[in-house]
Amino acid sequence: MFLNDDTFSAMAREVDNILKDVDRYMQVYRLDRIGAEKEIGRYSQLKNQAALGEKQARDWLVGQYSILLKQLYRLDDESIKEYIDFEDIERNHSRIIFEMLLDVYDLSEIIEKYQIQVRMSAEQVLEIYRAEKDIIRKHFDMAKKIKLLALLTYGREYGQDVIDTLQHHNINEIGVLDKDYIYIVYKGSKIHLQFLKFSDKGVIENIQKKTTQNSPVNYDQHNITLVAAKNNSSRITVAGYDITPTEEDYYYNERIFNLKKITLEEMRDTYRTIDELIYRFLVLNQQGRGRHFITGSDMGLGKSTFLNAMLEKVPDKWGIGILDTQNELQSRKKYPWKNIYTLIENPKRTIAECFEQMLKAARDVIYVGEITKPGEVAELINASLRLNSGVGATMHSLSPFEVVTNIRNLMMRTDMYNNAEVAESDIARGLDLVIHLAKLNCGRIVVESVVEIEYLGHEYNVGTQSGGTFKDRLSGLIDLARLAILKYLSGKPYRYNVIIQYSHGDDTWNAVNEPSRDYFDRLAKYVDRKDIEAFRDFFINGKAGGQNSELA
Repeated sequence: MFLNDDTFSAMAREVDNILKDVDRYMQVYRLDRIGAEKEIGRYSQLKNQAALGEKQARDWLVGQYSILLKQLYRLDDESIKEYIDFEDIERNHSRIIFEMLLDVYDLSEIIEKYQIQVRMSAEQVLEIYRAEKDIIRKHFDMAKKIKLLALLTYGREYGQDVIDTLQHHNINEIGVLDKDYIYIVYKGSKIHLQFLKFSDKGVIENIQKKTTQNSPVNYDQHNITLVAAKNNSSRITVAGYDITPTEEDYYYNERIFNLKKITLEEMRDTYRTIDELIYRFLVLNQQGRGRHFITGSDMGLGKSTFLNAMLEKVPDKWGIGILDTQNELQSRKKYPWKNIYTLIENPKRTIAECFEQMLKAARDVIYVGEITKPGEVAELINASLRLNSGVGATMHSLSPFEVVTNIRNLMMRTDMYNNAEVAESDIARGLDLVIHLAKLNCGRIVVESVVEIEYLGHEYNVGTQSGGTFKDRLSGLIDLARLAILKYLSGKPYRYNVIIQYSHGDDTWNAVNEPSRDYFDRLAKYVDRKDIEAFRDFFINGKAGGQNSELA
């Protein structure tokens, strides 16, 4: 099984020389000097864009490599065997066979089909090829053979070397610990690609520097860790030099945010992440400018995907403001018809200033891609209370019942709060729902629970319920008495009200407790009472039946 990296490097340098030399470029492409200079300038620009994750730029460069390699080396079915053997494919190095697989299938498809969970060896690559060889052989016509050679050549010299192709596949992360340890993350599982290795640690350092070009500071001996973003929103985290245990350890992590646009309808009908009851409830919440957090304890649960699906249900007549770390949601691209105003966090503006900007731009609903900083959640709750804005965010939490505590602890680290009870009270008044995601053993992701954060800090007197029929007033008094007792017993200004709970035993969602009167009253400012009552009837019917099984 052969693989000659020196050959690929030599070919890459030859191609690059042509793409830098105006005279040779004119000769190869038969252009005048002005045209050649213009295209060479474009090549230099696209190299940087491709290094920062722009797939169109990479595809253009690979196309140019294909053209030049074919001309320079007079490639045909026979001569290409010197670099890649398409006749006796098993003779190739496992890395090349792997690239062939990736040219035909998305890596996620391979992982799912062959149930790869912890590691992928050279032997497994060969076994997968043997199972798929008829399709692979049919796939590679002469043009695709040259393209594969161009991909390997480009990646070796100017791309991300052996991990270049991975960045455009439907996986969650790419990771590097040293030149001999490369892994990917898919649905929370870290999978060691044992057959992939870098030739030396210098290749890793080169990739670290190229992919962090957008950082305000350079990655070097003075800045030994960096977090940056590519143009395609992938988050790059690097570490090396003095901060790692040995000089051989160079860390690289690329978190990929090629989020697919998945609707709530698809989550209900195709993926069974939710059922009809949850679907109706969440749509009602969005139409009523509800305030919700999407939570989960694991990475790769699809919290951002779920948040985007919720965002789609915000009425088009409202303005949406998004505060994002690196445009990871890419909501404007997914929903171009919506009035979306996105600000990217950066050191030039404080989080408070970003929120102020969004509020001045008359945003009716405000989202934060992922809560990681105290200021983000404090300003989000502040916006909810001051302007009755609908709010949404994602956040890591072990369960929905730690959310108030987690938020409170973050808020107490800001200048806005120095009293825990005040912080908890504001959270309970400013946040309605926690939608908690979980992954089943089979890998399927479900909404494990929908929990209301119910505020208990009301003034308990008859005057607040003096209107309406006698039955309404009596019901209101009973509610107030119940809340007063709850507050007295718990000592907290809030309680968790479980509305819908997933049953792991029978794979259904149960209607547990109806949302509070206060929650429905808030929604009623924007939603017709008839729609609210229609949902309540549907909910009560589901509860009376013991579970909601229509689409569960």
